[in-house]
This record gives sequence, structure tokens and C-alpha cells, in this order.
Amino acid sequence: MRNHRAFTLIELLVVIAIIAILAAILFPVFAQAKVAAKGAASISNDKQIVTASMIYMGDYDDMPPPVGIIGEPDSPFLLNNTLYKPWSWLMLPYMKAGIVYQDPLRMVEPPIPGAPDNALWSYRTHFGYAFTVHSPTISSGGWKVSPTVHTSLGDPANTVMFLSKKGRDATRDWLWVGSPIWMANLVAPTHCGATYTDPMVKPQSICAPAVRWGSDGYSQGEQPTEIEGAFTGGMAIRKAGRAIVASADGHVKTMAPAQVASGTNWTKTTLSSQIRITDIKQYRWDME
Repeated sequence: MRNHRAFTLIELLVVIAIIAILAAILFPVFAQAKVAAKGAASISNDKQIVTASMIYMGDYDDMPPPVGIIGEPDSPFLLNNTLYKPWSWLMLPYMKAGIVYQDPLRMVEPPIPGAPDNALWSYRTHFGYAFTVHSPTISSGGWKVSPTVHTSLGDPANTVMFLSKKGRDATRDWLWVGSPIWMANLVAPTHCGATYTDPMVKPQSICAPAVRWGSDGYSQGEQPTEIEGAFTGGMAIRKAGRAIVASADGHVKTMAPAQVASGTNWTKTTLSSQIRITDIKQYRWDME
């Protein structure tokens, strides 16, 4: 006669406890691995964007894409009754697909009825253009957009070009009416003078008055979360508190906000009006 021995209740509870302990140890590891993989994909997307810009410049005499073009009849977007082509739309033929403009570290922008995906992803990007450096814009008897010749940059390896930026979420994007400056696909420079320009910075460009760095960076309308760029001009820091930054020489890496703001006195508790350039040689938003 065989003696069949079953698990006792204590033994079963011990096994369950061991499984629970292993799960508690492994699940965070799996979660971290997932975030790391998405972070790598985010870096890859930004790399594809800056590479596309290099190919674009090869076709346009070393000129980067303009921040935007307004008024052309074939423009795919209408902003406040103004026809509009953002830089991201102009670069789309040099991309594999518009989805590259979306950051894997966050949710893809929800669809808009009647809008093709490529148009939507180009319209609301998760990587913003440092337009004040590469496509300075002024208003003098009409808006003038003057892309900077890329080879004129003094230190491209330390000059920002494309950075992770806030998503739409429940916050609207600031628009300078009648201009190509719409913060849905742009990132604000660390420093912007009281009149939205600064003679110390070259090239001269108007900044967005309602989207700035500092404790009061979003002075009008809804404010995004800190991770989505509330204190960093819309530059998102989704990669463990760091931004995905493509520099003008084509390399991409993660950077802490203080690194992107180097050469200034910025902190997240500093008022935007009190931010100053302390070392122009370290400043990353300048062509020299």
C-alpha cells in the first residue's frame, strides 16, 4: 500500500511566500528594464530626427528647416485662421514615418478626427526644435524667419537642436497669433530677455513670452507637470529626470536640466525674469 503525502498548509504558505518575495524582487527589475528599453527607443527617435535634419540641410545649402512657414496655399494646418507648415512637416519626407516624432516614454498623441496620423504626429511632436538658435524669428513689419547656416555654428557639439518636449495632455500649447511660433513643436531657450530678445545671444530671435524656464515658466493658461516641462520651457525630463537632447553635430544623449541650462543661473525656483547668462561660452542656446 502506497503512502501518498500531501503538502501541509504551512508548507503551502511557505511556497506562496517565497513566490511573493521573488515577484517583489523581480517585478521592479522588469519595470526598470521596460523603462530602459523605452528610453533607448526615445534616444533612437531623436537620433533619427537630427539625422533627417542633416539630410534636409544637404538639400538646402546647409540651411536647417525654418521654424515654420505661414500663408502658403498647400499648408496642411490651419492655426487661428493662418495656414501653417511647421518644421516637422517640412522634414517629414526625410523621415521613415511621422511616428518618430512621438516619444516612446509617453503615450502617443490621441487621434484627431479627420487628421492623418503623420499630420497629427508632425503637428504635436514630442521632440521640440531649438528654433531660436537654428531658425531665429523676428517681427519687424511682418514676421521674418531666417534659418542659420549650419556651418556657422561655433560649437555644434554643445549646441542644442532637438529636445524631448511636453505632450498635449490636458494643457494647450501657446501660439503667437499670426506667426510661425507655436509651442506644440518647439522648446523655449533657457534665457529670454524682458523684451523676448537679448543682444548678448546670437542669433537674435524672439522667444515665446508665455513659455519660459523658471518657477513661473508657464505664465498663462494651463501648466504642465514638472516632468513634462513646467520649469524647463516645455523641455520634458521623462528619462529619470533627464531630457533626450540632440546636439547640432548629430549626437544624442540624456542631460539633466542644469546641463541644458549651463551658462545661466537657472534653477527651477528662479523666476523667469531673473534668469541671466553667467557664461556665454557655456551657454548651449547660442551659435557662437
